[in-house]
Amino acid sequence: MRWHDNQLALRRDMALQAAEMLDALGGTRIQIRLNEQQAPGYGIHEVGTARMGPDAKSSVLNQFQQAHEVKNLFVTDGAGFPSIACQNPTLTIMALTVRSCDYILDEMKKGNL
Repeated sequence: MRWHDNQLALRRDMALQAAEMLDALGGTRIQIRLNEQQAPGYGIHEVGTARMGPDAKSSVLNQFQQAHEVKNLFVTDGAGFPSIACQNPTLTIMALTVRSCDYILDEMKKGNL
């Protein structure tokens, strides 16, 4: 996982806009500090890297967050999201995890897991 040029540009723009807002509100000693070498994941909601989707050729997980290639592996965090808006994903992660758990129980009762 790494930052892409557009993400770096968005981070810079967000920092500049935040500084402008603070200045407009009368803020003093405003400093912008961006560490472009910082790895993704500090203080933000990182998702992705194990895309959820119907096709094993273009995704890692199915709709129940079960790995296409490893039947008893479930990834119930934000890794399955192909993208995200600016909102906190925690409630969606929790809802998907409940759905995954229901699926796991049904599959265990059927003897499939």
